[in-house]
Amino acid sequence: MLEDVDPPEVSMVRVLILLAIGIPIAIEVVTFGGLIGHYLGGGGGGPAAAPTPTLEGGATVGDEILTETAAAERIDVATLSEADNATRFVLTVTVTNSPGDYELRFGAVTTRAGRTVEGAGATTGTLAAGERGLVTGAWQLPDGDRPDTLVVTVVSAPGNDTPTPRAYTVEFGELSA
Repeated sequence: MLEDVDPPEVSMVRVLILLAIGIPIAIEVVTFGGLIGHYLGGGGGGPAAAPTPTLEGGATVGDEILTETAAAERIDVATLSEADNATRFVLTVTVTNSPGDYELRFGAVTTRAGRTVEGAGATTGTLAAGERGLVTGAWQLPDGDRPDTLVVTVVSAPGNDTPTPRAYTVEFGELSA
């Protein structure tokens, strides 16, 4: 009867093997659960700023999109065209910088149907004080869909401070095809 009992070394090896297998599996389950929660919950927290107040009816050609920033960001071109079972949305914004370095980056477009289409990372690049620049982005939206909002990131360094990114949401008005 005493021969059936495992020595303490064997029990410890079994515990270590269970931990070596169990911990990575537990981490993967938590990560997978977080991804599913993020997908089903529509995203979540993060350092992004709250959406900015929008123009009444949304921004269209000729409107300034970010009244909260020191620079002037004005929509020059906003076109929609149908091609290859998709709607191509092209947006060009002119930026006139004021004091400090400044950069405008385009992010994802959310359609009126609620679909999010990632951008290609269009940016003005860093503009010095008083400099003007253009940024043009293009997105392939689902066929017949229209853009509703665009996430933009402004990276500015007023007064030679450390460049700080800040996210804004721009709402669009009626854009002509």
